[in-house]
Amino acid sequence: MKIILLGSTGFIGKEVLNQCLETPAITSLIALSRRDLPEAATNPKLTVVIMEHFNSYPDSVLEQLKGADACIWSIGTYDWDPVVEIEYPEAFQKALLKVLDAKKTFRYIYLGGAFTEPDQEKSLWFFSEGRHVRGLAQTNFLEFGKQNQNVKTYVVRPAAVLAKNGSALLRCLLWIVSVRTDELAAVMADLAVNGGDEQVVGNEVIVDRGRKLIR
Repeated sequence: MKIILLGSTGFIGKEVLNQCLETPAITSLIALSRRDLPEAATNPKLTVVIMEHFNSYPDSVLEQLKGADACIWSIGTYDWDPVVEIEYPEAFQKALLKVLDAKKTFRYIYLGGAFTEPDQEKSLWFFSEGRHVRGLAQTNFLEFGKQNQNVKTYVVRPAAVLAKNGSALLRCLLWIVSVRTDELAAVMADLAVNGGDEQVVGNEVIVDRGRKLIR
């Protein structure tokens, strides 16, 4: 199974990369990255495609994307930059349509957040602009799936994401709502391989499914 990964160096993306490399069903992983990844030197199923920027996909990159079965999008920003959050996914989706195999289902997983707000008119008490930007990105992502019948989209919306080897005390305090990076990454990799019943995967499902997958 061939998977495309965007966002392999961030807090969550690093663990998504690790989970994909450790998943036997994933036999080829194409990581689009601004810089090389050390894992490529030791794992033959990882191919790193160096990207100058993520709003243009030349033929050489498109060639690497051909035959892919799924994509995991974990690119994001802490300041909710609309170029990264909105324009980058749109550019990638236009490129993706050029290489998709219309005869098979393509799974497309997007890393969102529990507090993003799709309703652009709704008043919010905190982080209003950022939550609306991420909400619009989620809406656009789901719309891409509606417009392309062979694309199955999934949005994961975690709440409190803790480091894999983070504070045990913090983990206990946030036990009900928190998910570790490896658990969240395992859910995303599993969705890419096996899909799921829910298109929008909420925090409660992520926590339960992630802990089961890691165990």
